[in-house]
Amino acid sequence: MNKGKIQKLVVAILVLILLWTGFSLVSCEDTQPQQNEDNNFICYHNHQSDIAPKNAQGIIAEFADENNMTVDQWPQEIVEMLEKNPETEEFVLNYPMMKDAYHDIDISDSVGTGSVPLFIQWDQRWGYTPYGEDCIAIAGCGPTCLSMVCVYLLGDTSLDPRTVAQFAENNGYCVPGDGSTWTLISEGGEVLGLNVEELPLYESYVVSSLEEGKPVICIMGEGNFTTSGHYIVMTDYIDGMIKINDPNSKENSEKLWNFDDIKVQINNLWACSI
Repeated sequence: MNKGKIQKLVVAILVLILLWTGFSLVSCEDTQPQQNEDNNFICYHNHQSDIAPKNAQGIIAEFADENNMTVDQWPQEIVEMLEKNPETEEFVLNYPMMKDAYHDIDISDSVGTGSVPLFIQWDQRWGYTPYGEDCIAIAGCGPTCLSMVCVYLLGDTSLDPRTVAQFAENNGYCVPGDGSTWTLISEGGEVLGLNVEELPLYESYVVSSLEEGKPVICIMGEGNFTTSGHYIVMTDYIDGMIKINDPNSKENSEKLWNFDDIKVQINNLWACSI
């Protein structure tokens, strides 16, 4: 092979290498929230808070020492709750004593208030209840959101987060290790007595629904509410801003949100009515 042909071959190989390297870089960066093949569920893990993270291991170790306990009584996923969300400190510290307790749940004060009740998934009345491979506190944002809407629209206080989580598990809407299917909202909501309408991702549709008294359940991707996936409820439209019930954060639930700021984080949304 003459020198000219060898040079051309070398150039061609270098071009192929550069093209392949560029493709690999783009592919690695083009990641999406975890979904199944039907685009039907999204991972619930990695909820996040704007509050500064705490030294969870240190807090738990100190609490354990003061109460003659050992740190191995707290599973790693429970420790990580406190690392990601300081609001959960009381729930996390009480885990060894409360994880097997059964609570009577009375949410009668949530009916007739004129607003969608805020239920927190790590509420000690139901947060320790197993859900999939975890517990409602970790994995139960979907059932907790659906419970808020059912109690508000139907006035049925039996549909608390624990009951809706059990309904989700019994009817195949819970995917162990991956959270709740999107059909928990679109189909499960209908089974529980709601009218559920999937909305296009336009502010006008959201505002119209909220002004008609229809809460909007959203599945969120990476952003202000999660690093992977999380359900929230849009509950009201106030002075051009969206009021949100975040089942993982009282702090987020006290804010008003600009639709344009969170629009790109919304993977799907459903307006609920009766």
